Amino acid sequence: MDPVAHTLFGAALAESGLRRTTRYATVTLLIGANLPDIDAVTMVAGFDTSLYYRRGLSHGILALVLLPVMLTGLVWLWHRWRGERPTEGPPFRPLVILALAGVGVLSHLFLDWLNTYGIRLLMPFDDRWFYGDTLFIIDPWFWLLAGAGVVLARSARPASLVGWSLLGVLSSLVVLASAQVPTGVKVLWIAGIAVIAALRWRSPSAAFTVRVARVGLATLVLYVGVAWGLARMVESRWAEAFPAATEVQANPSPGRPHLHRLVVVEEDRYRIVQPDGTVETLARERPDAVVRHALQDASIRGFTTWMRYPYWQVERVEDGWDVRFHDLRYGMPGVREDEPGIGFARVHVPDEAIGGDAAGAGSPP
Repeated sequence: MDPVAHTLFGAALAESGLRRTTRYATVTLLIGANLPDIDAVTMVAGFDTSLYYRRGLSHGILALVLLPVMLTGLVWLWHRWRGERPTEGPPFRPLVILALAGVGVLSHLFLDWLNTYGIRLLMPFDDRWFYGDTLFIIDPWFWLLAGAGVVLARSARPASLVGWSLLGVLSSLVVLASAQVPTGVKVLWIAGIAVIAALRWRSPSAAFTVRVARVGLATLVLYVGVAWGLARMVESRWAEAFPAATEVQANPSPGRPHLHRLVVVEEDRYRIVQPDGTVETLARERPDAVVRHALQDASIRGFTTWMRYPYWQVERVEDGWDVRFHDLRYGMPGVREDEPGIGFARVHVPDEAIGGDAAGAGSPP
């Protein structure tokens, strides 16, 4: 999920009552909920390098053990540096901090598993990808349900109210400006923002904000469960429609957990099922010499590690071959081919790299 979702979920856990369990509970949950994304630093080395390292070591089972311990150590050092301050809330409980750090990190791994990008949960022992195929990576209902109690609890002061209002405007721009989000979802989003604003205007009590946070979390869990069930149901239905299918994968739509774009895998073809039921067919073939060489190119090492449903097209050019790769989770041939990005990669294979092994390599699979 996106950083806003991770942060709001950690904050919602804190506002549901966990912040009263120990000093620094809130900051521990917030950091823990985002800590596995320390691998985002690899983005400075380029998009493909980021694909190679992201959601690997820092999202694996070993990180689930080590990151909470590291975070607890840092919080303990901070506490020692600041010293005891009895007037600042509950006492410092290191074991509770460790438990909260574990909850925060675990929540991150679970939320990342929910989308189609994937997570390498067994790293560093096994680099297999695991997928929940349940929620779009940015989900407006997740933001609303996780954020409602947090906004009410943390917006009493003028400065914080301005900050939350700015976040509300920015998140609304993301939702309202997206072409993938239908009008009905946008209307419901505005209504949800209006409800939170109205509750804030009534200056709710601390006890009320805790109840809102708890109801929001409970509803969010129910929402995720329903979305997961709907995805598995549609996969099962289309598996029955195509008996030759070896795999069916559902790609959720933003804000509409009942609508999916599906990838149906058969021995010799892919079938792409659009949300309206339209079916497109793409052939599957084994990679020839040109494609094999392209797959070994260092410039797409991350892409080939991460790709799930690869489809390629080979075009003969003046000094070699142009190979365009698509991961069908995120795009179709002819879409977004201007530059490398999520679900698309491009490699030039020169003539001298192939020699005489390229017979017939110019045809798409």
